[in-house]
Amino acid sequence: MRRMNARRFLPAAFAAISLLTVATAAFAQPPAPQNPSPCDAGAHATAPLPNGATLLDAVRPLAADRPEFSGIPGPPNTSHGLIPADWGLIIYDENQGVCWLANGNLAGDPFVRAAMAVAGINPDGTMNYATALLWVDAMNSFDHGHGVLGHNNWQLPTTPLFDSTSCSSSNNGTFGLLCSGSGLGNLYNVGLNVRMPNSVAPDFTNAVGHLRNLQPGLYWTADSAAINADGQVTFSFNTGVNGSNTTTYNYLHVLPVTHEMLGTSASGSGVVPYISGEGAGIAVYDTNTELSWPVDANLPASERFGVKGNTSMGPTVSGDYLTAPLIDADGTMLFSTIESSTGWLTNMNASTYAGSDKWKLPTLAEISALYKDLNVAVGDTRLETRTLNGLFYNLQPGFYWSCERDQTGNSQSPCDPNLYPSISPDGTILEYSFNFDNGFEGTDFNTKEFYVMVYYPAPAR
Repeated sequence: MRRMNARRFLPAAFAAISLLTVATAAFAQPPAPQNPSPCDAGAHATAPLPNGATLLDAVRPLAADRPEFSGIPGPPNTSHGLIPADWGLIIYDENQGVCWLANGNLAGDPFVRAAMAVAGINPDGTMNYATALLWVDAMNSFDHGHGVLGHNNWQLPTTPLFDSTSCSSSNNGTFGLLCSGSGLGNLYNVGLNVRMPNSVAPDFTNAVGHLRNLQPGLYWTADSAAINADGQVTFSFNTGVNGSNTTTYNYLHVLPVTHEMLGTSASGSGVVPYISGEGAGIAVYDTNTELSWPVDANLPASERFGVKGNTSMGPTVSGDYLTAPLIDADGTMLFSTIESSTGWLTNMNASTYAGSDKWKLPTLAEISALYKDLNVAVGDTRLETRTLNGLFYNLQPGFYWSCERDQTGNSQSPCDPNLYPSISPDGTILEYSFNFDNGFEGTDFNTKEFYVMVYYPAPAR
């Protein structure tokens, strides 16, 4: 890879890194550990910056000035075995013996992207798999080869082809829920101590046009997957692409649609609000498709229409069944919960929500048209969260890239470029991924665009 001019970009890049990777330190203010972890290096954290200040000196005033940082804490910190190192810049994961970058989406910062000079990264930090490898290379070659924060052995988190832990399924490789043998799966299930299928950002909210709470996680559609008997087509507003997901274990979002008019809509074209009638204030109308949608794009999170109780998923590889709420706290649900006789959509229609009893799951064509008419772009930063999650900052409720490692290795092992989880029928290579919106580990086309978080093996004491 072509070496960048590190001298040219050093001030902006260090400022950006100090802003984003240590925002936790600026608000949670973890004390310097009395017994330093293997991740504590010290020298790079206090080394002078070009302006004469130190990295630690720059944290609080600069982070406090970030207008896009909400300062709103995320879920309660229930982490296990995660220890702040270097004033919160790095997180030591004693469960896996690795050192995580505390910023879960460093590539989401435009100044850092400019410093790294890696093409093909979206404004929200997402990128395809090949670009993710180049991004890690750039982090390691930064500052004349010293690397970001003085480390030049950053890597993608790794995943074994066959996970000996309690993954929920196995089909030419292990995938599903409860996978804790991988770097990201262990972080979700053990380190962050999140219970599946909970999101790492259950209260994610935004405003996109006249909609609110449009989620970066996947949405169910009414289309069945052509190549997967147990699959359903899903859609991502984060990437604008569709895929096939198993209905057995996946908790995903629901955005219903109706072909009925729900009152008088505002003037204009595209997606406009209803200004009178039963849809006023709670529904929008797309003038291009003549379809109506709820204003709340994550309505099940606040309106369950009487659906309550738990459901079982499985069986797992070990024969066990997993129990979870019918509708999770973040509004996600199994496909089977949507349209059953007592399901969410059935009850929504019984309530004649916004004056309609003909709400249904959208087809892929319908939800894709909504994406277009909302003027959502790939990598739209309105679908990016900037809250705290325990010791991490900027951890996204979406998909992250992982790489396959040698089966005899562990989380400290490097990616093995000669290994691929599987190849699709059309010959496209699939790479491992992990969804922090519900804890599902799977594989995806390497051309999709996901987030990247990194770690390096903890040095021996």
